[in-house]
Amino acid sequence: MSTLTATEKWSYAVGNMPFAVKDAAFVNFVVFFYTQVHGVSGTLAGLAMFVALSWDAISDPIIGSWSDNFRSRWGRRHPLLLAGGVPTALLFLLLFHPPSGMGETGMFLWLLGISVLLRTFLTIYFVPYSAMGAELSTDYDERTVIAKARVTMAWLAGMALPAIGFVFFFAAEDGVDGRLVAENYQGYGLLSALIAGVTALVCVVGTWGVIPRLPKVSGTERFSWKDPLRDLLSAFQNRNFRVATGANLAFGLSAGVYSTLALYLGTYFWEFSAEQLAGMVVPTAAATLTAFLVLNKLGQRFDKPHLLAAASFALAINAFWFIGGRLLGFFPENGHAAIYVMLLVNTGIGVFCIVSMQVIGASLAADILDEHEVASGKRQEGVVFAAGAFVQKATTGAGAFLAGIVIDIAGLMPGALPGTIELNVLQTLGWFTLAMTGGLALIAFAFYIRLRLGRADHARVREQLALR
Repeated sequence: MSTLTATEKWSYAVGNMPFAVKDAAFVNFVVFFYTQVHGVSGTLAGLAMFVALSWDAISDPIIGSWSDNFRSRWGRRHPLLLAGGVPTALLFLLLFHPPSGMGETGMFLWLLGISVLLRTFLTIYFVPYSAMGAELSTDYDERTVIAKARVTMAWLAGMALPAIGFVFFFAAEDGVDGRLVAENYQGYGLLSALIAGVTALVCVVGTWGVIPRLPKVSGTERFSWKDPLRDLLSAFQNRNFRVATGANLAFGLSAGVYSTLALYLGTYFWEFSAEQLAGMVVPTAAATLTAFLVLNKLGQRFDKPHLLAAASFALAINAFWFIGGRLLGFFPENGHAAIYVMLLVNTGIGVFCIVSMQVIGASLAADILDEHEVASGKRQEGVVFAAGAFVQKATTGAGAFLAGIVIDIAGLMPGALPGTIELNVLQTLGWFTLAMTGGLALIAFAFYIRLRLGRADHARVREQLALR
């Protein structure tokens, strides 16, 4: 594969934004919207997220195998990018505009149906998109550069959208908390749809020129419904793939629980205003920029498995000191200026760790693909990245399910105002978040230290592929 032009690289990177738009919506607002605004129980809202995630477990490997075997005059990936990207954008409008008068059961079914459809079309878009990223370069370090650009663009969308939401859609007006007004979410849904649709089209158009340079389907065999299971079992024969999948699943669940509960914690546990929560864009932007500037140098000095292990360990410590400090009574009362400063620091550290893990993890996945090709004689970008996409979706799926259960167990009532929640409810939220986020990050660390695919290992793999 020849070197990418700047236009091709950044057009590809922009294509990560539709997934980031989904994450921004589901992580920050969806569960809160359906529970606190429309009165759906936390357990039902979490169940809808979990069922949609379970469907992902089936659809992701199917789309991965289909994409690997897809034949067209426009290559394997680009037709699916169009087929999935446009409907994904339109479904954001329906997600935040449910019909009125349906009751709790009807609202639950609406959330479930739209979530399944949105995730299905996003899979059709995102799995081929991710697979294409591994095909753009074979160089150990350039893969990190491509992954860094892609993750950076996703974080730009991920941090800008919630900030815009809190400032322009959910700010308090006439004494009414905008986070509890249903109509405010319709504008946010329209903004999400526009950004997802436009960035998907930019990716397709901007990378159209790489189609002739991308790998083609080898052989004459067509897609079979037996392929997804067979291909997935083949991928799991690779030790590094198994270990990386376990680590990424633990990391995804950790981030998912925290992300789903972040708005609850910010609103009720810490009692921050919508404007203060919008201010989280500052440490988020600073941490993302820092990661963008230093990851290349870190990647050239340290092997990818070592960087992943360090980031996951730091993420666990970052969860323990901040939430634990409040629960154990070491911090001043809510409203003290020091609390907000500590939140800014905690957010910056957490974002830097997560961005680093996402960049290095995506780069490592491409290296694992090379290793798997040596053993199997077949490249399976779609299948391997389908597994990765499923793990990423676990961030909002299983995490939301667990978070929804604890919302009900804690007794957090719909429409509750900040400052009116009983202490035992807040402590339940805090301890659950601490145990799940910190503990799962440590489990991810235990997996990452078992990875065996450094720079020297990859060089040997590339030598073997070159000899073939």
